[in-house]
Amino acid sequence: MKRYEAILAIVPAQAVLTPAIKRAVELAGASGATLHLCIFEYDSAVDFAAARAGSDVADHVRHDIVRDREESLQRLAASLAGKGHAVECDVVWAPDQAKAVLAKALEINAQAVLKDAHHESTLRRAVYTPLDWKLMRLLPCELMLVGPASHPLPKRVAAAVDVLAEPVDADGLNKRILAVALQLSEYLGARLDLVSVFPHFPTLHHRAWPGSEAMYAEANTEHYEAFRKFAEAHSIPQDRRHRLKGLPTVELGSFVSDNGIDVLVMGTQYRSRWERLLLGSTAESLAQEVNADLVLVKPPGFADTLRGGITL
Repeated sequence: MKRYEAILAIVPAQAVLTPAIKRAVELAGASGATLHLCIFEYDSAVDFAAARAGSDVADHVRHDIVRDREESLQRLAASLAGKGHAVECDVVWAPDQAKAVLAKALEINAQAVLKDAHHESTLRRAVYTPLDWKLMRLLPCELMLVGPASHPLPKRVAAAVDVLAEPVDADGLNKRILAVALQLSEYLGARLDLVSVFPHFPTLHHRAWPGSEAMYAEANTEHYEAFRKFAEAHSIPQDRRHRLKGLPTVELGSFVSDNGIDVLVMGTQYRSRWERLLLGSTAESLAQEVNADLVLVKPPGFADTLRGGITL
């Protein structure tokens, strides 16, 4: 996994310093990457004005809005100067924010995109916007969703892998997840933990299916061995290996809370609309349960899928 060279931080229209921007500054300073601050702006009233008053009027209004945002963004960038990294600023008029973010990330060859997420204080659950969900599915690079209570100095980073999804020695998604988590732990000066969940034993009316106990024991052993081999292959110390059993959404959420995990790195793969409707997404379900900053990683070859054309 190469060092960060370009980091894209999505800045709110007010151009204020948020937890995601603070984290982006920290990562850019540690890696020497260029920090790209970008506001993705759009006002549907401008399109309405174009239809009613003509394109010249709409262009003038759009120009004024973008200019005001640029001035605010430049002030924010000036306040971040002297942090040991270059800062670039841009305001993009974005009727489709997800596509605009994707285009910007590809344009600058970003290794990571950072964005603020929100949490409901009563439930302590992440509340993600439609833009967040689209970026989870679309971005070929890392996506870090930073919560409002994000720890300014993260102490623990966890890599969540599915060791039964691919061969232990595969150059696949698990290896990428661990590499990203390791890189983040180095940049942040945090401890790295490895975690994998063996799924719940299937039952029917609270009773095991006939013959399933033996199948469960065999699968459990397979998961144990795969996890052990993966951890040993990547020199993960024994006290930093965590093999859990149960529902991944529940177990990972509890693991994060019980162990003070500040950043959770996990994989996500693109699904078509029909696949999402029928199968859902483990990563997206987990995103609702964990109280930590999330880093979503795509599998190798995802850029080829992207170039082949995908739907939102």
